[in-house]
Amino acid sequence: MFIRVVLLFIFVFSTSCSPNIPFLPQQAKPKRELKEEIVNSTDKTSSIESKEKKLEIDPRLAKILKSPSLIANKQNIEAAKKTVLVVKSQTEPVITAISNIGPKLDNDDLELDATGGLSMTKLISDGGVVNAMASSAELNVKAAELIYAENINKELIEIIKAEQAIVNFSKIEAIYKEQLAVYSENLPLIQTAAKANIISKTDVLKLEQLKLKSEESYLTAKTAAEAAQLIRKKYNLTDDDNFFKIDLGKWEIIEEKLIENNFLNIQLIETQISITKKDIEALEAQYLANVAFAGTATANVTDIDSSLGFVGLNISLPVKDGGKKDFQIQEKKIQVEALKQQKADVSLLKQTSHKALQNFQKIYKLRSKLLLNQIENSKIISEDIELKLRAGAASVIDLATEKMNFYDLRSQGVALEYQNINEIIKFYQGLGYQCDLTELCDQINLVTISK
Repeated sequence: MFIRVVLLFIFVFSTSCSPNIPFLPQQAKPKRELKEEIVNSTDKTSSIESKEKKLEIDPRLAKILKSPSLIANKQNIEAAKKTVLVVKSQTEPVITAISNIGPKLDNDDLELDATGGLSMTKLISDGGVVNAMASSAELNVKAAELIYAENINKELIEIIKAEQAIVNFSKIEAIYKEQLAVYSENLPLIQTAAKANIISKTDVLKLEQLKLKSEESYLTAKTAAEAAQLIRKKYNLTDDDNFFKIDLGKWEIIEEKLIENNFLNIQLIETQISITKKDIEALEAQYLANVAFAGTATANVTDIDSSLGFVGLNISLPVKDGGKKDFQIQEKKIQVEALKQQKADVSLLKQTSHKALQNFQKIYKLRSKLLLNQIENSKIISEDIELKLRAGAASVIDLATEKMNFYDLRSQGVALEYQNINEIIKFYQGLGYQCDLTELCDQINLVTISK
């Protein structure tokens, strides 16, 4: 008898799982749709092209991806995917084995009695709560992927800035060594002329100031380069790993991307807005009835034929919760508005930073042109003083000072070029599009999209 009850229970349960209930919402999308939805949330063109070309990951990028923080980000993506499965599992049937053992209360001998059986429940409709929560969980996967891509870009730009500091130092060092050689070569003559009062001590001090200025620039650049080497070492980049080549001119044709405004940080804010809206949807759905299939089958282990069974629907409808859900919904709506404002602020910042870079470029070009003219002029003056020195019409301090000034102007040119590079890097950091400097965006998309 007990077996018949269980079989009947399972049969009714299996028929109740049929999705052909037109008045009830579908609780969850198929897993295939989930995968397609996540993949389609990324850059379709780059992901398709990557698969067709079988894009290989740059070995240097592969080393960056092994950093502990990025590994943690990758694990967060996997955890978010598990959460999707956990949420969707709420639509699956729950089967529980139940048993009780204890003395019979109507028996003076306190004889032990035992019962056992099965309990089954299957969610049929909850007003759309699980469906909204599943959508929210799927969006959290996308958010985790965007955060992963953002952090790859951040670590990539950290290395690029470090490498540019090393390049800058190599240029400063070359100029400083040339300058120091000129200073050392002329120092004995200058000291002799100073002792003989042929040149003033003021002129000597001016020369010393130029040397000290160059030495300060050299040591500052050297310190930055040493710190940069540590950054490369942190990512296991060696001398065999070439520096990333950066394109300093691409920012000039980025207006179209600025109009589209589809950068990672904007995508992340939009995803957070969608997540919050799904949370609101889930809260609002909790006002509706909850319908579940429920059934139990139990029997005394000593009397299987005297089994008890129940099969039916469990319906619950929330009546009052003290306003908790209303407050939660209001809070979520405020969050949505705050995120929309944040998106507007970030978008405006991108536009203003682009204008700022355009203005800096105008100044940079003018100053570069002026420095080139000054350098050329200083070179001519040095050659002229050298000829006058041979004819006795100029002093050694005049020649040394002008040559030191010549190298100082060259150092200023290098510093200006380095400032320009940093301004462009800063602009790309504000966009959240650092990978475009090195043509690595397709590769980063490839390693961050859902498989």
